[in-house]
Amino acid sequence: MPVYKAEGIVIRRGNLGEADRLVTLLCRDQGKVTAAAKGARKPKSRFAGRLELFSHVRVLLAVGRTLDVVSQVEVAAAFAALRENLDRLAYAALAVELADRATADREPAPDLFRALRTALDLMQTGDPQMIALWFAAQLLVHSGYAPTTDRCQVCGRSVRSGAAFSYALGGVLCGTDQHRDPDAVIASAGALRAIGYLLHVQPEALARLVQVGGLLQGYAEYRLETKLKSPLVIQKLLKTGTPTPTTSARGGARERGNGGTRTR
Repeated sequence: MPVYKAEGIVIRRGNLGEADRLVTLLCRDQGKVTAAAKGARKPKSRFAGRLELFSHVRVLLAVGRTLDVVSQVEVAAAFAALRENLDRLAYAALAVELADRATADREPAPDLFRALRTALDLMQTGDPQMIALWFAAQLLVHSGYAPTTDRCQVCGRSVRSGAAFSYALGGVLCGTDQHRDPDAVIASAGALRAIGYLLHVQPEALARLVQVGGLLQGYAEYRLETKLKSPLVIQKLLKTGTPTPTTSARGGARERGNGGTRTR
């Protein structure tokens, strides 16, 4: 039975038979691969704790008729912190679900693999919501669906205010061309800047923002002699400067008009 090596992230798990585990990996070189781990659910299995959701693993896979079979597993990064906190767990689960739905079997996606690896790593200590939004933006970029945020998708003119965002057309519409999509939603200039920032920011810059947030929150807690319930310090400080995903992506009040549901 031919075998091959793969490096991937566990993006989905399920049960197979009475004692086996079905795992789906987003692999760096092979793309999305689903394989069976024989006996993985047994208490003394050699795979115990090695094929957990979110784990970055190196595996040896044997080619099977219908499913490949996991022969060996080495954990490169367990990302255990993501499974120990409900917020981190929820946003990490969102990230791997997006990766799963956006990829086809056996289609290499090395850039998406690296983005997911980076996102899961940063989520261990950073704001999971901000990082999940960044990953969603990167997924759109690597999938070829990055929206336009500064120029009208129809006429190409620069758009700074009074814009609408069209899901169907893939970006922003100026006031003149908003009629092209009756279902387009009103988007503030701040929200569009935030989306543009997420589409282009590098992981190193994102990591610095995460660190800045932690430092400012820690300092505020020390001076105020209290423990903040929510890590909102960085979002408030950056509201008038570089837009943050948590602040901008929430949008405002929604209203229903002739063109459908819109956000003010």
